[in-house]
Amino acid sequence: MKAEYINPFVQASQNVIREIAGLHPTLGQIYVKDIPYKGDNVVVLIGLTGEIQGSVVIALKKTLACKIASHMMGGMPVPELDEIAKSAIAELCNMILGNTANIFYENKVSIDITPPTVLTGENMQISPSKSVVMCIPLIFDNEENIEIDITYKENNKAG
Repeated sequence: MKAEYINPFVQASQNVIREIAGLHPTLGQIYVKDIPYKGDNVVVLIGLTGEIQGSVVIALKKTLACKIASHMMGGMPVPELDEIAKSAIAELCNMILGNTANIFYENKVSIDITPPTVLTGENMQISPSKSVVMCIPLIFDNEENIEIDITYKENNKAG
């Protein structure tokens, strides 16, 4: 997987989380995941279309999702991941991928994203149809993390 396709996700996710939630995650070791893989309690799925096609799965534990939602809502306590908190997490992920798309556009690569889908539950198993899943872990102060899992293929440009 090309570094120029991974770096926009890293840059956008760290910037958006810092600006929107006031949190400062550090980049963990990027690696290839085995398929199928387990998802955390909260999974946000966003599709990629255009010159790069595929999907992005953003996975995090419910406790971290509540913490981030709380920060996004001005510090209001978020003890449970209710519909408002899920909406906040979906919007955060939408902003991350929107910023990622802008970075790609600045690098002359045109991509679009689909609206986010939020899934919650225990022991979710994720089996993308593509063969390679790159995982970008973002680690927070309390050692909790967000995993951004990217599966893609390049769409050959006509002409």
